[in-house]
Amino acid sequence: MIAYALPLLIAGLAGITNETIDRVLLKYLLPNTETASSELGLYGAFYKLSIIMILFIQTFRFAAEPFFFAQKNSTNSKKIYADVMKYFTIITAIVFLIATVFYDLIKQFLGSNYHDERGFLVVSILLLANLFLGIYHNLSVWYKLTDKTRYGMYFSILGAALTIALNWYFIPLIGFMASAYTTVVAYGTMMLISYFYGQKYYQIPYNVSRISMYLLLATSGALVSFYFFRSNYGVNSIIFLAFMGLTLLLEQKELKAILGRNKK
Repeated sequence: MIAYALPLLIAGLAGITNETIDRVLLKYLLPNTETASSELGLYGAFYKLSIIMILFIQTFRFAAEPFFFAQKNSTNSKKIYADVMKYFTIITAIVFLIATVFYDLIKQFLGSNYHDERGFLVVSILLLANLFLGIYHNLSVWYKLTDKTRYGMYFSILGAALTIALNWYFIPLIGFMASAYTTVVAYGTMMLISYFYGQKYYQIPYNVSRISMYLLLATSGALVSFYFFRSNYGVNSIIFLAFMGLTLLLEQKELKAILGRNKK
């Protein structure tokens, strides 16, 4: 148990570094104390709005990990893991799209800090970064089921190293935007490396093309909304409903099959 769990402990410590070190570095690397305090306050406010994705991911993990282990010996376990990944991506993409296309509406109910023009970009990047983190946690099933937890440690340490190095270099140049970009780079790198190693040691038939399509559509919808229809909630609602409609159209057959099985 120690051999299995110790790498996960180290991975957890590296994960904490990934989540918190940016605020520490912002305090010390921004040009002067007054600027640092102001920028740190703004970044902290934007980060809070991305907590909605983090809360969803943590809730999912508490339920998913016992489920993954329970399914290990079933005949279609890998198909189940692939389906969970797809629907997890769909749901988190919906959360991402809601928070981005309706950002200007949401910020009206929040403090004045959220009215900074950089808010949308930072919140969008952090939401996407945490979506990548959620996918990474889904992918982690391979090294937990094969007792190769050391890979989880390696991936988390790599993410922490990227977080520290990129923040250290770019914060003096572009301020807290560096922390947002660094977060998405670190989590995206961890996600991709885990996927490729997982396909080598415990191949799961993820529907990569469909998952990538949902991520691309959600990101495109957010960008179109912000740059062309900002605060136009009618058009933004159409963008959101179009994403939902397309998702239901593409997944209706499988969803009916799942619902049919559950009724039995």
